[in-house]
Amino acid sequence: MYIKRIALFILLLALLAAVYYYTPLYDYLQFSNIKEQSTALKYYVDQHFFLSLSFYALIFTGMILLSLPASIILTLLGGYLFGVLPTTIAATWAVTLGATLSYVIYRWFLQDLARTKYQARAQKFEQSMQKYGISYLLMLHFSGLFPYAMINILAACARVPISKVALTTAIGFIPQGFIYAFAGKKLATIEQVSDIFTPQVVLTFVLLMVLACVPMLIKRLKNHYA
Repeated sequence: MYIKRIALFILLLALLAAVYYYTPLYDYLQFSNIKEQSTALKYYVDQHFFLSLSFYALIFTGMILLSLPASIILTLLGGYLFGVLPTTIAATWAVTLGATLSYVIYRWFLQDLARTKYQARAQKFEQSMQKYGISYLLMLHFSGLFPYAMINILAACARVPISKVALTTAIGFIPQGFIYAFAGKKLATIEQVSDIFTPQVVLTFVLLMVLACVPMLIKRLKNHYA
């Protein structure tokens, strides 16, 4: 039964990868193409705002579910098309739903395999979760260095409750979503995605990560001096 799960997962993954890379979808999601089409998309959104926002959230959810690297680009585009607040809300909802569904998939399909392949990392992750709780997950999300797929695989291995996965994903994305959506208001002036990572933006992410580490540090100090 377990071998069948793995085979089915690999088959689905290969199919989805083929759809993404060998269809126009890959080209559509390139930053240069999105920027070219932004004026036409903006005109359509102005005529069908709520329908477009719903479709945007659906696409965003699918990209996160499939662990495709499109969250920054889609949030930038959303900021230009819908404004900062609607995009932050829609993108947070989409990221939370997509990441939670992918966690469920990893938990059901790959938990035993992941625990074998990533045994050392999984044990370290599990120990950190036991020590620091959701602060550890928030630190990973705020850092921006770890993709949702990696966090979800490790969370599945450590059997983190789904409620904590959803909560920390949402809280971890909200500041990022706001920053990217705000930057997206000036989409026409952005030549490449890296342009948005100004020293102020990088400093903001560092401060968020430090903030998430504060409860961990306090708990560690309490344990040390207890």
